[in-house]
Amino acid sequence: SGIKSGHHGGECLQLLLEACDDLVSQGAEIIVPGLSEIPVLMESLQPLVPVPLLDSNLIYAEYALGVDRERENHNFKLGVLGGVGPAATVDFMRKVVSLTRAERDQDHLKMVVEQNPQIPDRTANLIGKGEDPSIPMLATCQRLEADGANAIAIPCNTAHAFVARIQPYIGIPIINMLTAVVDHIAAMQTPVTRVGLLATSGTVTSRVYHDIIEASGRETLVPDARCQTQVMEAIYGHHGVKAGHTTGECSEHLQAAISHLLARGAEVIILGCTELPLIELDAALRERVALLDPAEILAQRCVALAQAEV
Repeated sequence: SGIKSGHHGGECLQLLLEACDDLVSQGAEIIVPGLSEIPVLMESLQPLVPVPLLDSNLIYAEYALGVDRERENHNFKLGVLGGVGPAATVDFMRKVVSLTRAERDQDHLKMVVEQNPQIPDRTANLIGKGEDPSIPMLATCQRLEADGANAIAIPCNTAHAFVARIQPYIGIPIINMLTAVVDHIAAMQTPVTRVGLLATSGTVTSRVYHDIIEASGRETLVPDARCQTQVMEAIYGHHGVKAGHTTGECSEHLQAAISHLLARGAEVIILGCTELPLIELDAALRERVALLDPAEILAQRCVALAQAEV
C-alpha cells in the first residue's frame, strides 16, 4: 500500500500523517521529507500538518534552476587586446583578478587575450613617424570577437586614439578606458576642475584625453616641452619602463613631471600611459595628489560590466 508501489492515498497517507504528528509532539517546528517520494503526497499532507512541511523536490528543482542561471551568468568573456605594451597587459589582467569578488576559481571572469606586441607603435604613428596600427588592431579585435568575447578591453591609453576607426567594423563594444577615467574623476568626493595628464607624446598630440576631459567641463594640464621629454624618457628611454626598469632614472623623470604639474595647479593627475603606474614613486609624493591608474579604472569597469550581465 506504499508510495513506491504506486499508492498516493489511503493507508500510506495515514501512516505519513501519523509520523508527522509524532514529530510535532516531539517539538518539531518544521518537517523535512527525507525520501523523494513523499512530496508526491504534498498537496494532501500539507493542509493536515500543523507545522511547515517542506516540498524537498520543489526546493531541489528551484536550486537546480538557480545553478543553471549561475552557470549561464558566468559565460561573459572579456577580450583583451594585449601587447601594447606587454607588461601593461599582464598588469591589467592582474588587476581584473584582484578586483573581482570571488570565493573560488569559477567566480572569476573568463578572458581571452591576444598578446600581440608586433602591433606598430601607436605614439610613433601619431607624431608622424610610424606605421598605422589601425589594421593590426582591428584584426586582433576581430579574432577576439570570433573567439566569443562579449566586450574588448585595450590596456593602452594611446591606442584609444584609433578606437573610433575600429569600432564600426566589429560587433562587440570596445570598453573606452579614457571615458571610464573621466567618469571616475566626476565621481570623486572633492570636485576637480584642473586635470593633469602624463602620457606619451602621441596621446598628448592626439588630444583624445583633452577632448573628453574638456567636454566634462574641466581643464587639461600637460607638461611643457622639456618635461614631456622626461616623460618620454621614463617610458621609452634605455632606462625606461618599457625596457623593464621601474626604479632609478625613470622614477626620477616621472617624479619631476608630477611635481611640475602640481606646481601648475593640477588637482588630480592621470598616469596616462599604462606602463607609468608600474614605476615606483616616493610615498610622500603619492600622498600629495591623487594619481589615477587608467588600467585599474578600466579593470573596475570591466568587472562591473561582467556583473551587470549577471
